[in-house]
Amino acid sequence: MRKEIIFAGFGGQGIILMGVILAQMMENFPDLQVAQAQSYGPVSRGGACRTDVVISDQEINFPKSACPDLMVFMSEESVKRYLKEGDPEKTLIIYDSTLIKSIPLPYKKTFPVPATKVAEEDLKTRIVANIFMLGAVIELIAPGSFPVLQQAVRKSVPAKSETVNMTALEAGYKFYRTHSAG
Repeated sequence: MRKEIIFAGFGGQGIILMGVILAQMMENFPDLQVAQAQSYGPVSRGGACRTDVVISDQEINFPKSACPDLMVFMSEESVKRYLKEGDPEKTLIIYDSTLIKSIPLPYKKTFPVPATKVAEEDLKTRIVANIFMLGAVIELIAPGSFPVLQQAVRKSVPAKSETVNMTALEAGYKFYRTHSAG
């Protein structure tokens, strides 16, 4: 088993944090290996950034995604820059439907998530859109691991924003459960 995930967006959205939290969460599964790599443009805030997370039951020799199973996009620029790395027949594309109008053909396996809209309107802070998104995709990455993800998020966010981050995580998880086809 090898699962490759790419999170992409722009600097300041917490894209790298999403990958770090997922990798830290996977440390709770001793039968699995995990690798996380990140890259971002020369301007950290506003520039393109991405993080790759590879999960495998075998040794991981290359920490970047070669053929992603899942791609999570949080900006139009990231779609334009990285979508071509996905396989139109195989890769599941999850995208922030607040910031991205649609995913172009031939990509058909898509799941729109209004992460930024919910963060702004319901949670009153855009800064937790990434955590909402993480809650919305966890069942697609590691089914049944939401309680472990909750622990990882608690350890990864500042104490002063723990409550809003946990609320965002739970809201994202609930969104997936009520809107997914599976």
